[in-house]
Amino acid sequence: MSGEADERAVVWLPASGHRSYRWRNGLGTAAEIAAEPVEAGNGGDGTATRDGRGDAPTGPGWTLSIATVDADVVFSSFPGVDRQLMALSVGGLGLLIDGEPVALDRWQVAAFDGASAVSSRGVVGPTLDLNLMVSRDRFRGSLEVGVVDGSRLVTTTPGATTFVVFLDGLLSAEGPGLGPGALQRHDTLRLEAGTLSLTGDATIALAQVLPHL
Repeated sequence: MSGEADERAVVWLPASGHRSYRWRNGLGTAAEIAAEPVEAGNGGDGTATRDGRGDAPTGPGWTLSIATVDADVVFSSFPGVDRQLMALSVGGLGLLIDGEPVALDRWQVAAFDGASAVSSRGVVGPTLDLNLMVSRDRFRGSLEVGVVDGSRLVTTTPGATTFVVFLDGLLSAEGPGLGPGALQRHDTLRLEAGTLSLTGDATIALAQVLPHL
């Protein structure tokens, strides 16, 4: 691997740089970690435009974001999109998915069709969730919680994009293009190739996006 490729293998996405925007239906807000948008417009609770207005594309190729849910609200609809949602707040998150109640504990993940009728339930204060959305005909995605207990190596599947989102605890990282350093809550590392070395005592989220062949 060339030195230039090594420089691009790992990208640090600080939480302070995540772009804020409103959901498509206007009932909540989110912070975009990373996205491959399909079409710009006054869009949804998945991705944000590049013009700084805080609106999102009408649909994502894929997007990874952290949403804030302040009350019991209806989520935006995204036909043709597969969604995975991880509850981040201490009290978890209650959902209603196509009429079925779902109670997520902290760090637990729910997967559902973007066209499903989804709303939050039992929310009494600002609640955070990590949201991975992928265009079903172009990508497949995964989202899971992970633990760093002393040290951990993270690699990515060839052709895939892997994200490490720091959720809780103490965490430092080293990898191609990165020097050693402590991460802040919700800082994210985007891994395109190579291996990422994590040290500390931390809870992380591991998200991966892989294009269909």
